[in-house]
Amino acid sequence: DKSQIVLSQNDIRDVQGAVSLLRTDRGLLATLTAAGLTEGLCSRCLVPLLTPIEIRFKEEYIPLFDPNTNAPVHFEGPQDTFRVGADFALDLSEGMRQYLLMSESLKPLCSQSCAGLCANCGVDLNSQECSCDAGADSRWLPLSAVASMETEGS
Repeated sequence: DKSQIVLSQNDIRDVQGAVSLLRTDRGLLATLTAAGLTEGLCSRCLVPLLTPIEIRFKEEYIPLFDPNTNAPVHFEGPQDTFRVGADFALDLSEGMRQYLLMSESLKPLCSQSCAGLCANCGVDLNSQECSCDAGADSRWLPLSAVASMETEGS
């Protein structure tokens, strides 16, 4: 049985973890540790890959309503504070989504030695050699004169 959590565009598969809840004077302190796999693409060769990820957070959740009286709870803290909904159900998905975005690799790689794609023809250099004529990029030609001046002057 594989577990999967969908957080906006991000899927976390094979999720395992633990959460502990502690009652505070204002609400609940949730401490979460979870690990799983996220889907993505290699930033060099664009092959699909699953990347391991770990999420850890400790956040206080403030209720919208007092559970004893159902009166609204007035909270004068930051507006982005996590809240316990009117149904008194604790939803950790927004906290997990935010911490997932901070934990994800900016440039996931299929391997450290990934050669990427050919800049000219787009062939995957991990699976085959490129047969295109790379040649010199014409945008760099003005700098070749500077390079030849340096070698002549030394």
